[in-house]
Amino acid sequence: MPHLFIKSPKEIKYPIKKDNVEFLFKVNDLIACQIGDKKFFISLQKRDDKYLLKYDKITRPISSYLKQAYLAYLDLAKPEILSSNIDGIKDKQPNKYLISIEDNLDFEEIIVEIGFGSGRHLLHLAKKYPNITIIGIEIHKPSIEQVLKRCELEGITNIRVIDYDGRLVLSKIKSNKIHSIYVHFPVPWDKKPHRRVISEYFINESIRTLKKGGFLHLRTDSDNYFEYSFNEFMKLNKNELKIYKNRELEVSSKYEDRWKKQNKNIYDIYMINETISEELNENFDFTLGCLDTTKADTKAYIFDDFVIHFERIEKIDDKHTLIKLTMGAFERPEHLYIIASENSYYFNTPIKHKLNQKAHNKLKEILSCQNQK
Repeated sequence: MPHLFIKSPKEIKYPIKKDNVEFLFKVNDLIACQIGDKKFFISLQKRDDKYLLKYDKITRPISSYLKQAYLAYLDLAKPEILSSNIDGIKDKQPNKYLISIEDNLDFEEIIVEIGFGSGRHLLHLAKKYPNITIIGIEIHKPSIEQVLKRCELEGITNIRVIDYDGRLVLSKIKSNKIHSIYVHFPVPWDKKPHRRVISEYFINESIRTLKKGGFLHLRTDSDNYFEYSFNEFMKLNKNELKIYKNRELEVSSKYEDRWKKQNKNIYDIYMINETISEELNENFDFTLGCLDTTKADTKAYIFDDFVIHFERIEKIDDKHTLIKLTMGAFERPEHLYIIASENSYYFNTPIKHKLNQKAHNKLKEILSCQNQK
């Protein structure tokens, strides 16, 4: 990512605006910036006799905004520039097939594949069901880039890719909406079972989002993962399961081809949904109100399915305090900042899903002011 090494920057009095960049405040090494409705931090870190100006990993601004903020800061602080790579920042157009978990996922009908890897099966689904939106969820960047290129080259228009944890994406999708969910060859996580895709929470979210008659399909080469998953499915009071061993599918991944040559067993579990679920409650409220930062303990608060960890607490001025925290789903918490005062707010609002809402409600309870109801 772009950065600069500079020397002897002048002090800047905040808040201040330069061109279309607003510099809101500075606390320690963090400088709060705003362009339009987008807020983010840049970081000015002391390194011996020089400073490193770089992006903040949590607010992670897009490259074009970052370049604008750098240039505005340089114009105001007038430092000696020792080295810079910001000239190489290009204004990159967003890929129409790459969407965010914060985008509207209310497509007419959906098929979901979690962890699509090389994308063979995902592309196969898109061609087999041209009138259905295929949502592919993956966190491996090279796999994402490969699939996006294939969509462009082959003229496939019904795929949408999300770079996020699949266990939480389902919580953003309306009830009774999904045609089918595929989890093919997930990482077994034998030493860290809490990181597995299949869990009681994930199965229940699958049931909620699947249409009646829709199915969740797990395919794995791991004996342990098959046995573990089967036991998770059997916890349900009522379900229909179909089990297969070494069954041939219409398309095979390169890893599957390798495992077949090694004579490994491959297991399939199909869970067929038999219920019509209640509609998803989307009444999220992330307002904070008054927070008492003296109650913020830097130990981690760990609950059954979410976590809260106050990592950094620093005064901005007499009335405002910056809180850096980790909050949300135990499997995939968000890293956030809060500007705490009598009328506190998130610097960037958490993603709207129910585990974030639960963590938010508990946070307000932990840091409640004495006069706050």
